[in-house]
Amino acid sequence: MSKAATDSPPSARRRQADRVALSDRRLMDAAIGLIVKVGIRGTTLQAVGELAGYSRGLATHRFGSKAGLFAKVLQEASVDWLDRVHVAVGERVGVDALMAATDAAEVFIRERSEEVRAMYLLWFLSIDPSAEYKSNITIVHKAQRRDVAQWVKAGQTAGTIDPDLDPMRVAEQYAASMVGIIYQWLANSKMPLSSMFRQLKADLKIRLENKAPSETLKRQKAIRAV
Repeated sequence: MSKAATDSPPSARRRQADRVALSDRRLMDAAIGLIVKVGIRGTTLQAVGELAGYSRGLATHRFGSKAGLFAKVLQEASVDWLDRVHVAVGERVGVDALMAATDAAEVFIRERSEEVRAMYLLWFLSIDPSAEYKSNITIVHKAQRRDVAQWVKAGQTAGTIDPDLDPMRVAEQYAASMVGIIYQWLANSKMPLSSMFRQLKADLKIRLENKAPSETLKRQKAIRAV
């Protein structure tokens, strides 16, 4: 009896799913490489398919258009970024969470520098009124700000972050600082990235840490006792 005849439907489906996942990864890597090398305008479905070892037909079938391709690239890169941050932060809150998130961002940038560069190119393209492709970068930025604000609020509840600070304002400024540092490094790879992140973390500690945590804890205990 042939192998094909003995394969169960679930096994065949798993192999098909594996092939699809592999082709997706190759297409994504090819797209990222082309975006970084020849730019957004020079990246075509045909070139992506050929570089990945497939055909333009597969790239077109999988993504539909260049806009669909770019949307998938940005989605994959953004999810990768946010997932790494969440894993690094874990159950941490407050300043500790921000320190872990910042460290995770630096690791991501160094390990997946082309992915980060492609992500930023697509982000900044979205503010060009004449661009054919416009990404919804507000979704990613909103998720980042939401996470940071939650970490800050949790730190305030724990008494480790100044209770007078506005969590969303802290989140907005943190996100802006991260975007600015990364953009400068992408424009000039000789910029001391690690030093910039270390300074950011030092500034965050000075600004956020509660100078009188014992008093905050006393107030919290008094409120709970009422």
